Amino acid sequence: MWMTIRRPSSSRFTSEYRGQDIGSQLMVKMLELLKWQGYERASLAAQKVNYAVKMYKNVGFKTAYENAEEYITVCEL
Repeated sequence: MWMTIRRPSSSRFTSEYRGQDIGSQLMVKMLELLKWQGYERASLAAQKVNYAVKMYKNVGFKTAYENAEEYITVCEL
């Protein structure tokens, strides 16, 4: 079962809120909710220059594919 969320804009924190673990906490809760709802994995695409790439890896996303500009990542729930 897959769930895809696409929006024209992205969510992000201004620099004054970065480094406070807010994004990681939100991502972990979202992954827990997806697992509770019966999803087996989550996937996201992130540009390589995205500040949050490290956070995605830290919460369990692994690179499934990459090209010159972005990573396609998957997290097994």
